Amino acid sequence: MLQHWLKTLTALSLTCVLFTACKKNTYSTDEPLVSSNTPSVFISSQNRILYAVDPATGKQKWQYSLHDNVIAVPVVIGKFLYVLGYDTLYKFNVNTGDMWVKTQLGTESPYPGFYSSPTTDGRSLYLARRDGKVYCINSTQDSTLPISWTYDMADTVDASIAILNGTLLIASYHKLATLNFNGSPNWSVANPGTGAFISSPVASLPYIYVGSTDYNLYAFDAATGASSWSFTTLGIVNSSPIVYGGNVIFGSADNYVYCVDTAAKGVRWKFKTQDRVMSSPAAYGQVVYVGGYDSYIYALNILDGELKWRFKTNALIQSSPVAQNGKVYISGYDKYLYAFDTSGEQKWLFNVGGPVETSPVLYDLTKTYYPSITGLYQY
Repeated sequence: MLQHWLKTLTALSLTCVLFTACKKNTYSTDEPLVSSNTPSVFISSQNRILYAVDPATGKQKWQYSLHDNVIAVPVVIGKFLYVLGYDTLYKFNVNTGDMWVKTQLGTESPYPGFYSSPTTDGRSLYLARRDGKVYCINSTQDSTLPISWTYDMADTVDASIAILNGTLLIASYHKLATLNFNGSPNWSVANPGTGAFISSPVASLPYIYVGSTDYNLYAFDAATGASSWSFTTLGIVNSSPIVYGGNVIFGSADNYVYCVDTAAKGVRWKFKTQDRVMSSPAAYGQVVYVGGYDSYIYALNILDGELKWRFKTNALIQSSPVAQNGKVYISGYDKYLYAFDTSGEQKWLFNVGGPVETSPVLYDLTKTYYPSITGLYQY
């Protein structure tokens, strides 16, 4: 018995020595893992989940479940990603997806919600609620969402805010207005037509362009807001126009994509699709990319509107494309985010789990590329 006890004690002692030696020589102190920041495509859908997708591979990087539907396009300021849901603004770490803070903007019932996308001057976030209330959110680099000021347009706003010469350009249903960055009004003009402004405005001096539900594209003097000229289609113009090389390009519910010469104020070319065009176009490398209700994404020569290629998805496309860094990203009601190269070859496909009303955003660590519907488009 004594001999057995001594053998056990010896074995335990040897085990302790070995364990101590192993612990000392092979285990390091607890330290956080080094994160690797890589580019991302951000997208959400009616399944209320925000995704960050690797633009090179189409693999999911992270996801976050939101409590409301997202129609607005995300915005990146510094190290933060801002996502505007129907009634809530979220603030995430742009690389890790950690949610820092969220806040509900307004408690009215019935709540009007947000349809338009936010915009930024790099310092603040500007957003407009459907009932016309405009918010300026200070983009602090901490876990807060302080409101700097609010302004009431006293009219319905579905269009996203654009920036023009140090002012905010806002199209509501029945007027076009500019605000200074401090929230004070600059000028305001009445909608000269019979429809509503739902298209987001775009400014390219000397004009501001905005589409209307009365089938017209309107051009306003950028300095005064005075109505200058208009171009009539055969359908409502909800597609947000872009200006490229002296031309304004947009879609219409009459099934056409139009390119209008801003000097001649007439059609340079038009391209007929098989259904309404509510998607806003993107221009990249002398090519216009746009989606249609006929389920196709189209690539058109920007000079003459000639079809370069098209790709048929499985449902209508309301989302607007982003084209940059040799790729085109677009989503639709078939619940997928697509990536193509500029020749039309599909590079990858990502299932977002729900119909997509919003549009993707590309973040390459140094710059963010937005669809034209946001008012942050590069043209």
